[in-house]
Amino acid sequence: MPPAAISKRTAKDAQARRGLAPVAAAAARVAAPILKKRGLTEARIVTEWPAIVGASIAERSAPERLVRARQPEGGGTLRLRVAGAWALEFQHMAPELIARINGYFGYPAVARIQFVQAPLPAARRAPAPPAPLSSEAEARLMALAGKIEDPDLRARVLALGRALEQRAARGGKSAGPGRKPV
Repeated sequence: MPPAAISKRTAKDAQARRGLAPVAAAAARVAAPILKKRGLTEARIVTEWPAIVGASIAERSAPERLVRARQPEGGGTLRLRVAGAWALEFQHMAPELIARINGYFGYPAVARIQFVQAPLPAARRAPAPPAPLSSEAEARLMALAGKIEDPDLRARVLALGRALEQRAARGGKSAGPGRKPV
């Protein structure tokens, strides 16, 4: 086998042994083009903000934009949204924040911070779990799905039936004109 073929083969083996890649790395790659349009040339500052500054600071602030300096060797200006009364506290912490950010990236990415005192974006919450079905509805679903022999298909039909029943109970779309849900 030629040496080039051996090196390609060992590289593939090493990649296969590494296993799954961290989600943060994939999220940063996906978010980078979108964030660049908003002026965030260093997209990692948004995706990795809690790791850069710590959880308590990240709860009270959110980076909006990193404007690059005109000189290639100079750091940029970070526009940082800060919650309410914390703006004054963050102004006092600015040198420490700049040091943390630059230390994280390994080069002077930020030279100054512009604080914007405004509400932070609301954190997205997971939807509430659906309410359990009434015993009558559950019994009706079990009777209808009990005729299905395949256990995997039966479980999927039951899940669909429960979802339709819950939608009807919430006042969503009906099962059809003049028909009861499942």
